Amino acid sequence: MKKVNTKIAFLGILATLTFGTVATSCSKNDDNNGYEQPAQGSIEAAAGTYKGKLYTSDTNGVYEWFDAIVIVTKEGSNQLKITAKSGEEYSHITPKTFTVETCACFGENTQDIVSLTGSLEGIFHYYGSNKNIHVSTAEQSATDVWFNFEGVKQ
Repeated sequence: MKKVNTKIAFLGILATLTFGTVATSCSKNDDNNGYEQPAQGSIEAAAGTYKGKLYTSDTNGVYEWFDAIVIVTKEGSNQLKITAKSGEEYSHITPKTFTVETCACFGENTQDIVSLTGSLEGIFHYYGSNKNIHVSTAEQSATDVWFNFEGVKQ
């Protein structure tokens, strides 16, 4: 019986610590010491044309393109779509639409825009401080061509 009680006590303490961390990690700071908090960004900031490194692979090897161009467009109130510039060697990559959010969970930089955790499309991250994006897509069908892209807004 002592092992069960110890185990229950340990799980209770662990649950309390986890809840406390989650409850405070992304909460609004009401005590701003007289300073106005920065406004949370909007997803429009991530829309635009980006230039950078794109790579993908298939059964024949790994392919890299430097100075690749991708376009990010707003597709809804919380969706961004990324597509490759048409007419390029890499234009065959599969366009992806990400459900995204802005979050004040990144310290003082509220300009970041990220895909929702667990997104089946992959990962989208817009770094508002330097206007860079990092995208890593996932295959969702046999015909999808996955890719990774890192670039800066033009």
